[in-house]
Amino acid sequence: MNDLRVVWAIALWVWLCGSLMQESQAQGYGGPLGMHGLHQLNMHAAAARAFGGVTLGLREEIGIMFHHPAALHALSTAQFSIGLYQENRDLQQKQEYAPVRYYPNLSLLLEGLTYKIPDPDSTRVGTSPRDTVQRPFDDIGPNWKHKRRSSNPLQGMIALPLRFTGFRLVAGLGAVEYANLDHYYQHNNVLNPSILSQRPLPTPRPTDDNPLQVDWYQFIRSRQGALQGFGGAIAADVEALKLAIGLSGLVIRGSSEDLEQEIARGRLTFYSNAFRVDSVYRRVTRSGTSTFSGYEFTLSSILYGRYVSLGVVLKPPVTFTRTFSLEVTTDTGSHTTVAALQGEDRMRLPWRGTIGLVLRPRDELMLGMEYELRPYGSARYTDAQGNTHRPWVSANLFRVGAEVRMAPWLRLRGGIRGEAEVFAPEGSPIEEDAVSYEVYSVGMGIAYHRVRLNFAYEYAHIKYQDVWASALSKNSAVRHALTANVGFSL
Repeated sequence: MNDLRVVWAIALWVWLCGSLMQESQAQGYGGPLGMHGLHQLNMHAAAARAFGGVTLGLREEIGIMFHHPAALHALSTAQFSIGLYQENRDLQQKQEYAPVRYYPNLSLLLEGLTYKIPDPDSTRVGTSPRDTVQRPFDDIGPNWKHKRRSSNPLQGMIALPLRFTGFRLVAGLGAVEYANLDHYYQHNNVLNPSILSQRPLPTPRPTDDNPLQVDWYQFIRSRQGALQGFGGAIAADVEALKLAIGLSGLVIRGSSEDLEQEIARGRLTFYSNAFRVDSVYRRVTRSGTSTFSGYEFTLSSILYGRYVSLGVVLKPPVTFTRTFSLEVTTDTGSHTTVAALQGEDRMRLPWRGTIGLVLRPRDELMLGMEYELRPYGSARYTDAQGNTHRPWVSANLFRVGAEVRMAPWLRLRGGIRGEAEVFAPEGSPIEEDAVSYEVYSVGMGIAYHRVRLNFAYEYAHIKYQDVWASALSKNSAVRHALTANVGFSL
């Protein structure tokens, strides 16, 4: 009996590692959790969020020290800052199916519409078992909605300027939420093998002598957690050259609660011109924790002037390591097995960078723009068995913002920034075209004596479609975020 348990645990381990290696560019039917959420980096300053994500040009703003460390040169006094944010996400998926040749009832089954079809009259001449209407054994349905809400501290920072002959130094320390790892995905009509997919090749039509069996189940994948960063930054300002350079470094640690679940809905058997649905009870739950670790360094420089400023940010390659521990429970109704799985995988991110331009045509008006390069298509993922591949896709993002000084104590900000996921939609004509969207933001800054308050509101609506041969999944995510931070001049 013990030997059987060992064999079962080894089999599950091999399956999990193989699945991680197959982490694909599209979400599609889903898949095991790997480095999901690692790309969801936080911006730590409410002023920068309201300014369309542009970090160049913001003065007396300590919160961008880890995004653009050279910007610390603009601090005239010692500062202390704390901030927090709240984000709401409304996720949903709607599925649509077209009739499949030879199996017209399949689309009705997957859309949950077979209840509208009466059973055939079995007493009529010519009626056969193939005329039976295949119906689901549950009330899951094809569509789903899910809400997420998170409220977390965003940053705590302190910085001190020092003046020397011919140049100034500004040094800072801080603790931040580096990335929000929250992730949720669901698909209620997973077919394995994926008979509706066209890539890499369509599924051959089965025959009566050689039928095809397909597992039909619901898949849910969820992660909740965050990565925290602890580190410092330093900026040097060579006033004679109007040039500032900066360097920052972060030690990154964090953890997440992970859940994956497969709930069997039935087993489909396809013949040449008909199919049958058999009831199957099977529930597989994989739950546990992931612990992340890594480091990040940022180099930046600013060439500043009265009306125009130029900035460059570079992030060298870094490696993030995830150590996971899972409990896998398989319930078949008559038998339940539990196995423990542990392992470690890594993600190596390439060089990344941003260039920016700020214009000040008038004293009370500032316009900023930045262009970010995210060559995530070169990111290398190494699974627990040492196999390496590149699961993410690249994106180049543009950001623009405006700030108007309405009074000596009040600044209004607004902007638009591009954002992107690290996967392409299933069935996309361009396989490396990442899901992209815009984030719209507004906010204000209030200064009173030695206190500065900044607020930002952000809205984003992510929409993309996964496309199969005769099926369409319309995915949508609406995000609302509120950010606030308060700074004190010491």
